Amino acid sequence: MGVVGKILVGILGVVVLAGVGLWFGIRHVASDIGSHMISTAQFKGVHVGESRDAVRARLGEPGGLQPQDKPEPPAGTTCDYYLQKSVSLAKKQTFQICYRDGKVAATRVLPSAEDEAAQDKGSSTGNAKP
Repeated sequence: MGVVGKILVGILGVVVLAGVGLWFGIRHVASDIGSHMISTAQFKGVHVGESRDAVRARLGEPGGLQPQDKPEPPAGTTCDYYLQKSVSLAKKQTFQICYRDGKVAATRVLPSAEDEAAQDKGSSTGNAKP
């Protein structure tokens, strides 16, 4: 095999390795996101005053991904975020659970992308002048 053939085999090997690495990376991220999803019923089962440990034991650890446009948490709280499971990506809501001194202080459902798009569309047509 000539020099050109060896170079082509080397390039092909690098491409194959990069593809395999990308595939494993995507699977890991998808698995990580999926492990931080909860149902609406699970979210509704979280009550003010419940301990963080009890909530996390039931729901699992919160996700590493957080909404880009998350609202300010209530003063003096830290919040966990979970994605809604079993719905399409556009309809997927984010559940916010905020704690103060290790106890649930507030819960909130953040709007889905579809909800935000509808709200943006409604506000843009509501401001239009004839």
